[in-house]
Amino acid sequence: RARAQASALSARLRELGAAPIEVPAIRIEPLAPGPEHAAALDRLAEYRLIVLTSVNGVDRLFELLGARGADARALDPATTVVSIGPGTAERLAVNGVRADLVPERFVAEGILEALADRDLRGAATLVARASGSRPDLVDGLRARGAAVDEVLLYEAVAEAPDPALLARALDADYLTFTASSTVRNFVARLDDAGSAALRAGGPRVVSIGPVTSGTLREAGLRVDVEAGTHDIPGLVAALLADARART
Repeated sequence: RARAQASALSARLRELGAAPIEVPAIRIEPLAPGPEHAAALDRLAEYRLIVLTSVNGVDRLFELLGARGADARALDPATTVVSIGPGTAERLAVNGVRADLVPERFVAEGILEALADRDLRGAATLVARASGSRPDLVDGLRARGAAVDEVLLYEAVAEAPDPALLARALDADYLTFTASSTVRNFVARLDDAGSAALRAGGPRVVSIGPVTSGTLREAGLRVDVEAGTHDIPGLVAALLADARART
């Protein structure tokens, strides 16, 4: 994961008796405020639907609000706030906003499914998320008639892991991946020998969900374990179940 976010996962695994090795593959960088950010914040109370797809997106949105001397009161109470998962919903709550909708599946398609019975024609919609996100969510909302403003708040930038850490990771029992960006950047740092070792066997690969699993397979890697619920508790539960089944 990103260095700043790996500690919670590591702490939980450590509580369960694991020996975590943190190999940051990305770091989160906020995007500089631009006209599109100012325009979205100016009309924040006008949106009928606001969609947040990550904890990082929530943090950056409220940083930008705070820089204006504003807070959750800038949102209209009648606005439907959609959180991609419980972790994002918890971070919204910390900032004084209750998520109205959390889909059963914590992916873009899950959000579209959760909104399936709503008339979105002409609905002013804000999707605040990371640069490089899949287009499926915005395309799906626009296909339903929503008037979508997509505002990019941050980007995942490649880290250069310590080669010694990479070697330790390839000798681990499990490798966990929490996003497609972590897969791409981890694989990009492997030399030919490391890539061959990972594809030939090595650690069992644990994916947080189907999008990350797809990226792993595109990179030529197998997916040994996929979380049933696409968040950190789900990833830990899937890893535990696999470990128990193998003992």
